Amino acid sequence: MNLENILITGSSGLVGAPLVTKLLNKSNLIVGIDPVINSECNENYEHISIPLNSVEDVTNLLEKYVITKIIHTGGISGPMLANEKPNLIIKNNIFYTMNLIEAARISKKINRFIFCSSISAYGELSESNTTEDYRFAPENLYGATKASCDLLLKKYYENYEMDIISLRLSTIYGHRRSTSCFINDIINSGIKNKEITLPFKSNFCWPYVYVDDVVSCIEKCLFHEKEHFYDYNVSGPDFPTYHKIVNEVSQHIGNLQVNFLNHNSVSERKLFSLQKIKNDILWEPKYSIERGIKDYIDNLA
Repeated sequence: MNLENILITGSSGLVGAPLVTKLLNKSNLIVGIDPVINSECNENYEHISIPLNSVEDVTNLLEKYVITKIIHTGGISGPMLANEKPNLIIKNNIFYTMNLIEAARISKKINRFIFCSSISAYGELSESNTTEDYRFAPENLYGATKASCDLLLKKYYENYEMDIISLRLSTIYGHRRSTSCFINDIINSGIKNKEITLPFKSNFCWPYVYVDDVVSCIEKCLFHEKEHFYDYNVSGPDFPTYHKIVNEVSQHIGNLQVNFLNHNSVSERKLFSLQKIKNDILWEPKYSIERGIKDYIDNLA
């Protein structure tokens, strides 16, 4: 296998940082873009802190480092921040993505472009089985930015025959996560011995995915021989209730104090189909909610 030069945006983030570590020995050079410097020091790694302000800047960057693959994990995540600073999230999530893909089109050397999209692009999930053909109806600005990029990238894929993969990631959890999510919030509250009250139904089911599964999925897609494929759902292997998540965390953290404001005897399942990526890429998640939570907490020690 010929080693290639890979550009990774968000290279110091929740997904980007472990991805850099994973791919260092499988690439000739990794160029990481992130405002925060990655602690990964290696002669095969080049860190850049500049934003993706123009197509010309990105094109020059691709040419300078002879980039052949792009993994776009960068951007701003989380609905709450999106509502507080809409202009910032539109700039980071849409504007920068468009600069990247247009520069990739101009370059003509990019043989694979991977975009980290989100389950939020769908909005309310089906209670049967949400597939990649499910309609976009985002419920917040963050989801709207992901849906917008998905639609625009699909046109680049169709019009210019570019090799683009959009991964619609379910909610990622892991010890590097800096924004709020249910699992992270529960673990952090337990560590600090704080009581937490949640406005959820304890038996509500939601698809989560551990960060190591996301990294393995991206790696699998990056080097897979199949060409010209587009969108895939990515999630963990199970769909735990919030009550089960709390029970799993309590196995590792004592004195966990969690109150649910809304209890219901009927489970609300939000299913997320992984059949397409299993068939096409032969990827399956390895981290059950039990294994993921244990690994997460072990990494905090």
